[in-house]
Formats: sequence, structure tokens, C-alpha cells
Amino acid sequence: MSNLTNKTTIYLDASVKKFMQHKAVAEGRSVSEIVNEQFADMMEDLHDIKVVHERRNEPTYPFEKVMQELGITYDQLRD
Repeated sequence: MSNLTNKTTIYLDASVKKFMQHKAVAEGRSVSEIVNEQFADMMEDLHDIKVVHERRNEPTYPFEKVMQELGITYDQLRD
């Protein structure tokens, strides 16, 4: 586990706590490592969602048009 720089207390539902403890034992990791990883994944997902919202007004292109512009056929994709 990486060095912790801060400590905090979180309160989990009993079923969530039990699940996290079992997962930690099964994976040979600490609950803190799993929670940190999950929060990092959530933050990455939130960033991705923000980017999608920022780009929602950009023009879209059909896949076939992109292939045509690149001079690629479906048969070439299969090979």
C-alpha cells in the first residue's frame, strides 16, 4: 500500500463493510487500497463524463464516411 498522507473516517453500511472486508481478503489487499482505487476510478469517470458534455455540440461523422475519407473498406478491416 502507498504511504498515506491523510486519514479520515468513513461510515459504511454493514453489508458494504462486510463485502469490502471479504474482497480485501480475497485480493490480499487492504480495504483502504480498494477504496482509494474505486475513488480514483470514479474521478476518472467523472472527468470522462465532463469531456463528453463539453464535446456534445461537436459535429458527428458516420463511420462509413470516415472509412471513405481514409480509403478503407470493410473487407480491409476484416483482414
